[in-house]
Amino acid sequence: MDTGKDNTNKVRVAIIDSFKEFRDMSVNQLENSDYTVLFQTDNGEDALQKISENDRLPDVCIIEENFSTAKLLLEKHPDLKVLISSTEDDEESVADMLKIGVSGYILKYADPDEMVTAIDVLNGNRKYFRVGISGIVSEYFKNQS
Repeated sequence: MDTGKDNTNKVRVAIIDSFKEFRDMSVNQLENSDYTVLFQTDNGEDALQKISENDRLPDVCIIEENFSTAKLLLEKHPDLKVLISSTEDDEESVADMLKIGVSGYILKYADPDEMVTAIDVLNGNRKYFRVGISGIVSEYFKNQS
């Protein structure tokens, strides 16, 4: 009997990080958590090429604190769910990413389980922002309305 359990976590994820070691750690963690890593790369142009070669967008795209890459991908694919993994959690960095339309924001050195939680939240068509920046996010969205 097929319970459908095999497909529950088959979320397709792309990872864009200039540091191979971090990409490899993320890939291992995601694959061990039963996600599909659609592709990994170190730059936005290569990511755009890989996206165009696939039949659909990744469910979630994790981008290592690279504003220009996030902006480039969201300009070409505004429906892409982008999760920023950053070492910065200051108001300006967070606000800049929110302005371009990212769906989530976590710290690069956070608990590894937080990345999995964030991916699940984004895949459920919600947004995810780490607790430490919630005040910045709330203020940003309050000022947008």
